[in-house]
Amino acid sequence: MNNILQKIRELFSEGKYELTLHAIKRMDERGIWLDEISSAIMEGKIIKSYPNDRPYPSHLIQGYTRGESLYILCALGEEMLYIVTTHWLTPKEWVTP
Repeated sequence: MNNILQKIRELFSEGKYELTLHAIKRMDERGIWLDEISSAIMEGKIIKSYPNDRPYPSHLIQGYTRGESLYILCALGEEMLYIVTTHWLTPKEWVTP
């Protein structure tokens, strides 16, 4: 998994990434900035991989910014990284009462 994270970081730092329209919408709704996504990718870790996702395998990265967990779902193409969505940890939405 370290090779995957290394490739993700390499593509991101080289500017070989695209934000999907969905990611842009969620960033706007949730007040997430590109520099926070950058920080999470460069300093975070992959916590889950989805090798069967199409058209490219995707990976969920957890990083920290503002003292909070930030999650980035990205799809790893051959020469391009696609930021699919991003969100903060929101336990109220994840735990069913």
